[in-house]
Amino acid sequence: MLGGQQVGAGAGVPAARGPRCTDSDLFTVVIDTLREVGYDRMTIDAVAARAHVSKATIYRRWDGKAELVVAALRDRHVGVHNPPDTGSLRGDLIELLRATAAICTADCDLMQALTFAMRTNPELERLVRHQVLPAGRVASTAILVRAAARGEIPPEAGERELFHDLAPALTMSRIVAHGLPADDAFLTQVVDQVLIPVLRYQHHRPSPA
Repeated sequence: MLGGQQVGAGAGVPAARGPRCTDSDLFTVVIDTLREVGYDRMTIDAVAARAHVSKATIYRRWDGKAELVVAALRDRHVGVHNPPDTGSLRGDLIELLRATAAICTADCDLMQALTFAMRTNPELERLVRHQVLPAGRVASTAILVRAAARGEIPPEAGERELFHDLAPALTMSRIVAHGLPADDAFLTQVVDQVLIPVLRYQHHRPSPA
């Protein structure tokens, strides 16, 4: 946890008062600052001042701005990364897409800003691709493992790579690109008509001559 602490006057950071600043508090400040000024204009100084912690406290945990932003994103998306076990593949997929849709709806502007920032900040792009995006795949992989254990899909069935790309892409496209709501009717249609058929698709190998 990050402790609120007093900082020398030369640092230009207000002295901390009241409850200790937790990681969650700090991440909230990071996300709020990103929304207000964007990635390029966001500074560790500004975050430290708003969170009432010293820059040294932040730098003891994270090497720089990109690492701090990625940590905040991972924390914010924990609901997507840990969907509930509903007892069925169909139910699990609907819950996964609901969580994805909730994040996309709440963070549409943030996601667009970060996508733009990644084009000009190679370190941010690298960290997002290696630390944020794979976390979502862990959750969707867990859903497939459970479905295979229930016998709903064969252990190695379907187009797994295509599934991992389609699940978030269709939801994000609906909300971010088209500005339409990803309601339960849409999410159920995606699950029933796209995702489950993709997972149950079988390649037909030619019979040996």
